[in-house]
Amino acid sequence: MAARALSYGLIFFLVLFQSHPAFALLPYLASETAVTVERGKSKLDLSLQDDRWNSRLSTYALKAEMTSGLINNLDFSVDVPYLFRNQKKVTDEDGLGDLTLKAKVRFIKGREATPVSIAGQLSVKFPSCNKDKMLSQECTGEPDVGIRAIASKEFFPVTVHLNLGYLFIGNPPDKRLNDIVVYSLAFDYLTVADHFHVVGELAGETHRYPKSTAGPMMTRSTSADPLSVLIGLLYDVDVNKALSLSSSFGLTEASPDYSLSVGFRYLF
Repeated sequence: MAARALSYGLIFFLVLFQSHPAFALLPYLASETAVTVERGKSKLDLSLQDDRWNSRLSTYALKAEMTSGLINNLDFSVDVPYLFRNQKKVTDEDGLGDLTLKAKVRFIKGREATPVSIAGQLSVKFPSCNKDKMLSQECTGEPDVGIRAIASKEFFPVTVHLNLGYLFIGNPPDKRLNDIVVYSLAFDYLTVADHFHVVGELAGETHRYPKSTAGPMMTRSTSADPLSVLIGLLYDVDVNKALSLSSSFGLTEASPDYSLSVGFRYLF
């Protein structure tokens, strides 16, 4: 299963590298930047993430996100994941995940005198995932709606991103889920090597499952909320392309033990 996920990812990368040639890639778990895509521009983000929950259970997500600048300070995104689930001696599944549409508005643009950008984002998740396969904890078969406040501030050579959001979770007929508060603090440090960035993030959320139910993938307790820390490296290939490599570690039992992710961004 891991080989199949990697093969799909490599196909995407090989196709894109045939395109014409920094726009910094943000390989975070949850954080968004307050900067919007310019009007008339688009960017394509591809990533392959491997989550290890324990020695027997692994999940993979191959994600493609297209973002376009509609007007000044407003962009629109479409996020489509393809999910893989591998549980040794039990099951081996894959399928399309839930499609998410996002619209981001930048209310304050950072300038030299006040280098702070403030934005708001609205997201709607559509239930395109096959919930019977239990490919992910988010695959509920119901739509979700989220709102998010985003602040980005530059302290050259470091840029910091602060996110705070709320997700209204759709409840399936057979269970009741909690709404979610999401939060994260991330940084991007431009090294003296110019094209290399060191990135980090602390990301968490309140649990969608009531305390009396099983946790993510039906293997973890819900006594603690998901909380993870990420460290990564990204490289600006040129003005239009960037690559990223990151690793994250769960700080609570409700999070994956560790995750590995590779990503690619193309601005056009």
